[in-house]
Amino acid sequence: MPATRLFVSHSTQDNAWCRVLVAALQGAGYDVWYDEQGLTGGATWVETLQREVQSREVFVVVLTPEAWASPWVQEEVKLALATRRTILPVMLKPTAVEGFLVTRQWVDVSALDAPTGAQRVLTALGSPVVFPAPPAPKQIAPAPQLVPPTLAQRGFTGWVVDGVEVIRPPVCPVPAGAFLMGSDPARDPQATDAEFPQRMVQVAAFEIGQYPVTVAEYAYAVKAQAARPLPDWQKQVMRPDHPVTQISWKTALAYAAWLTQVTGEPWRLPTEEDWEKAARGTDGRIYPWGNVWEPARANTEDGGPGDTTPVGAYPGGVSPYGALDMAGSVNEWCGIPPGSPLLRPDPITGEERKSTGYLAGGSWNDRATLARVAHRSQLFMGERTEDTGFRLVRQPTV
Repeated sequence: MPATRLFVSHSTQDNAWCRVLVAALQGAGYDVWYDEQGLTGGATWVETLQREVQSREVFVVVLTPEAWASPWVQEEVKLALATRRTILPVMLKPTAVEGFLVTRQWVDVSALDAPTGAQRVLTALGSPVVFPAPPAPKQIAPAPQLVPPTLAQRGFTGWVVDGVEVIRPPVCPVPAGAFLMGSDPARDPQATDAEFPQRMVQVAAFEIGQYPVTVAEYAYAVKAQAARPLPDWQKQVMRPDHPVTQISWKTALAYAAWLTQVTGEPWRLPTEEDWEKAARGTDGRIYPWGNVWEPARANTEDGGPGDTTPVGAYPGGVSPYGALDMAGSVNEWCGIPPGSPLLRPDPITGEERKSTGYLAGGSWNDRATLARVAHRSQLFMGERTEDTGFRLVRQPTV
């Protein structure tokens, strides 16, 4: 049997049955992450959940009406979808599931005692017929009418997938390889301690959104009831080609999960490493275009109109890989690399920042020094601001 790491998602009301399942899995040699007490929410929950889901190869969800009604289980399922885990549903009690699980095969243990049910799950894990279940073919049709003309000119495309309307963004390929991350104070006197030391970092190949996620894109998630309208939504929808703002880290993660589910493509937030390489290339430059600040190349406090602008309005700020608006425009949330802690210790105090996440790029509301590609700002992960947005990465499948 191949060495496999499992994440078991469940309701704490089903602990007694799941305890038998986990013992059987561990006895068969599986490395299992299982939380019997129930995580309490907040940043610690986000940190642990994101890390553990992404570091496990297989996501086992034990289905009962109580589990399906649990917001924690729902968030775990979204993370599993967003990070392309192999998902094995286990039907412990008859449950009216929705979404992707309707077309999935599952292991039915509803009429079995716990030891027999656990054995059926073990059998399923070794069965190519049940695990993994092949995805149902999607009904996909182009729908160019969904895309505002200014975005269509920039390569955005509209689609109807199984009846759901969606806009897919253009992406820029970023090849695998090493790049210079962080800052060298000899080259950049504005660098801060958090950017040291400058070092070579290896990154796998990926594709990054050419622009930040726009209002028009996010609006289709709202229409599909996969996202809620944002605090100033009526103002934002009047500017569909602007980057969407008032985005929290959790909102960005949920949008990536929705886009993944609709399109069948592996969308996620960029890690700090992904984002920085896409913005600066391999040579350690300070800005996407080079080492000298030029206000006309970015929408910042000293060169812009004091508000968001349409995506791609500053073509002179293009990165080495073709990405735009990576200096200024909106601060962009970064995600978490698989197997890594969510947050680094504070470089001065050494204390963990357990309630904040990282953003990159600076914004229209920031001075130029914050638009340096190595700079990071911080917000509480549930916080929304008028200059915070995000862009996505599509991970090529191997």
